[in-house]
Amino acid sequence: MLHMQFTERIEASLKDMRPGEADVARHLLRDPSRVATNSLRDVAAWCGTSDTTVLRAVRAAGFDGYQDLKYHVLRELTTRESVQKSEQPTAQIPTEDMQASLTACRSTLKKAAAMLGRSKRIAIVGSGASGGVGQILVDVLCAFGRHAVSLLDDQAVDFALAPSSKGLVLVAISHSGETSFPVRAVRNAKQAQIRTIGLTNEPASELGQLVDVLLPTQSVERPEGSFSIVPRLCQLAILDQLIEELKSENQSNGGKQRRRIRPKVTV
Repeated sequence: MLHMQFTERIEASLKDMRPGEADVARHLLRDPSRVATNSLRDVAAWCGTSDTTVLRAVRAAGFDGYQDLKYHVLRELTTRESVQKSEQPTAQIPTEDMQASLTACRSTLKKAAAMLGRSKRIAIVGSGASGGVGQILVDVLCAFGRHAVSLLDDQAVDFALAPSSKGLVLVAISHSGETSFPVRAVRNAKQAQIRTIGLTNEPASELGQLVDVLLPTQSVERPEGSFSIVPRLCQLAILDQLIEELKSENQSNGGKQRRRIRPKVTV
């Protein structure tokens, strides 16, 4: 069960919700992990209602939107997993996986940084936990002065890849490299002649084969699969190094700074 703070926010709002919103809230209380791995559209289908009703229920519970809800659910799930791992005396930080990941993408990190350095806008796509990693990248890039956005569904991707998308770079994150949403986004980007960067544990996957620059993680598969925190640590280690390369790229170009732009999140 997730932390009581999450359930209390939902339960405290139930009495003030409309019947349809209350039904959504009860679904979320029964299985909040659905939010971590599914899009707004998928959760609405699971609840047997519309996207709009789900959003109304989420906001009635005090969350800013679906992405804010997902952030809190992912944070609680990750915290729970971290606590469970810390209680195991043999558990260790997967430094070997992280180092192997950095070594594997050493030759392509500079290419990715150069591509981002030349971009006017950066769009990041990912589903579930990879989407959470992508949001961290958005926040860091924006703090660094880059115009970065997180695309959360196909409609947002279509809007971002419009004819006015010159100078856009798409970063797709998927542990398996086969998750449908980021793969579709990369396909559409390729058709629009937009440059792409991929972060995946499976270079032979469709995403790995489609992108212009591949950043491969080297996470050993575990019983938890994509729910393991280890792949996320490997992804973050690579992205951290990518930011360092981007800083170097910026300095080599005369240290030109862009104005700070807050991230835009499309639900």
